[in-house]
Amino acid sequence: MARRFLIIGVGRFGAQLASRLSEFGCDVLLADRDPDRVEDLVQDGFHAVEVDAEDQEALKEAGVQEADAVVVCIGDNMQGSILTTLLLKELKVRQLICRAVDAKHATVLEKLGADLVVLPNRDVANRLAERLRDNLGSDRQQLCGDYQLAQIRLSSALDGRALAEAGLRGRFHVNVVLLTRERPDGTIHSIEPDPNEVMRSGDILFVSGLRENLNRFERECGLSMGVKGNE
Repeated sequence: MARRFLIIGVGRFGAQLASRLSEFGCDVLLADRDPDRVEDLVQDGFHAVEVDAEDQEALKEAGVQEADAVVVCIGDNMQGSILTTLLLKELKVRQLICRAVDAKHATVLEKLGADLVVLPNRDVANRLAERLRDNLGSDRQQLCGDYQLAQIRLSSALDGRALAEAGLRGRFHVNVVLLTRERPDGTIHSIEPDPNEVMRSGDILFVSGLRENLNRFERECGLSMGVKGNE
């Protein structure tokens, strides 16, 4: 069953997030208080509804308690973002992710109990710095200490080999979390790790492990920075 996400406040960041989640096959509902914005989103093919995020009953009616995660992307109204976060915590949503506009805003959201706070400019810059530092092409997310989650596009080194046969955990001490593959029509197919799944050049593996182990795996089995297609 597809994971369900509800995104509140749909500017460029929220729309990009919704597009990517939809590509991954997730069920995405967009909520915004601007009726004109909602109409534009519907015309673009999104499932969108008009919601006043500062009204707790309206949030309940939108289905925030049924979503696997709620993402607050209100970027032009810090007070509204904080109030919405507080209301969602009171509603005990399953997972609460918030976008912050600056470090002070992020601190407040964290203290309110958001499960994850994202500062797009800071986070993107940090990840880019890590990629440049290691001269690698993968996108990384810091987990704990020196552990990271990496999205690594595979080179021909593993083309035609099953996950079990490749023995990535034994060879590189990394764990495969997910495999994604682009279909001929351009949509993304997400595949849970199956020992018998045969990898293809161009597939993206989501793998976790120590940074140095991920670096070694990527250098031996991943495409170089900037390379997007099959080798």
